[in-house]
Amino acid sequence: MGEDETTVARRPPQKPSMGRTFLFMMFFLTLFVVLDPGLRDGFGRAAAAVFWPTIGFGAAYPVLTILLAGSLTTIISSVVRHFFTDWVKTTRVNKQDAAIRKATLEAVRQGNRSKAAKLREVQMSKQAETLEVRFAPMKSMAVTFLLFILVFSWLGQFVYGNVGSAGTVFFAVPWQAQTDLRAAYLFPAWILLYSLLAIPIGQIVTRVLKFVSFRKRLAAMGSGAAE
Repeated sequence: MGEDETTVARRPPQKPSMGRTFLFMMFFLTLFVVLDPGLRDGFGRAAAAVFWPTIGFGAAYPVLTILLAGSLTTIISSVVRHFFTDWVKTTRVNKQDAAIRKATLEAVRQGNRSKAAKLREVQMSKQAETLEVRFAPMKSMAVTFLLFILVFSWLGQFVYGNVGSAGTVFFAVPWQAQTDLRAAYLFPAWILLYSLLAIPIGQIVTRVLKFVSFRKRLAAMGSGAAE
């Protein structure tokens, strides 16, 4: 016999999977690297063996170096997240959850307690699927955490060491002719620059991958209907 919605809703939560355990381990490793200067320097020196000869440019073009480093991490993380995420399912689940929430609020507003209770039961029965969709993109973080640790550890050494000694720490922005990469505006300027350059690239890559996923799914549905 199949389980009814109430049984599914009352089922005790499952134990964390190995994927979540690995994700938490990588998160704590990131904290250790951030808080431990020795460990951070070790990761930075290891990354320098690859990044310095390829995108370091002798510290002559730090903005270009930061752009390339941001592009590398963002593109890789976007591609990895794409393979862990079913965009079609995610869109469907999000729309269903939004519709249920809207209907529940409407039932509460109208004083229809019976309907609101039934909608909450439906929402509870879908909780496992919703959590699966929410957690799917986070799985990619377990794969890309190490890459971010390596890149940020090296960029810190690059900005405060190589770039500083080469005297190329200043770059121009529309509102200021000279901005120091080492200056702090709530966050260090080089981190803000990294985010400013990398985030748009990530958005573009993600949208392209989403478009490809939906197009493939529509093509598959069309071929299935034709048969």
